[in-house]
Amino acid sequence: MTLAEHDALLKDEGRYDKMVEAKQQREEELQRKVAEWRAAEVPLAEELRAAGLEVESAWDLVNTSTPYPAALPILLEHLGRPYPDRVREGIARSLAVRDAKFGWETLMRLYRDEPAGSDAKDGLAAALAAVSDDDVVDELIALAGDSVHGESRILLLRGLKRSRAPQARAALVEFSGDPVLGQEARALLNGRTG
Repeated sequence: MTLAEHDALLKDEGRYDKMVEAKQQREEELQRKVAEWRAAEVPLAEELRAAGLEVESAWDLVNTSTPYPAALPILLEHLGRPYPDRVREGIARSLAVRDAKFGWETLMRLYRDEPAGSDAKDGLAAALAAVSDDDVVDELIALAGDSVHGESRILLLRGLKRSRAPQARAALVEFSGDPVLGQEARALLNGRTG
């Protein structure tokens, strides 16, 4: 069935207009949320611009190849503020760079306090994995092994893969049998990303 045939069938059944209306409502809701997130993030964006970064959002820093060391203390300070979940996720993910290692204790505390299943929890896990090194590998293993943290723990495994500490590899082997962590742990052990 082609798209045109599908649309014609929905029109014949009187469902097409409802489908279009529902799609439009979802798009309007998303645009409303984006505007809300942007408005909430204004204090952070202003502070980052004052530090010399031309950004509208912490998300502008995620996946950039240009280092932004002057922004890291600002981002870490704002991460603890009561921003919407999606904004906090962007802040946390922008801290997923090695230069943010100084924030390990704060990131770990916030990760432990964040409820499982939130976007911010995933962002914090990505940041912890990125900033971890062999000095904190035991703490990373403990976090990854604590099921209270939910599926976000999968993101922590990247830090274990990068580690040269023997206990990191042993933990990946152990986690390969875990119902939540197993697939990613096995992929990392086999040299694949998953």
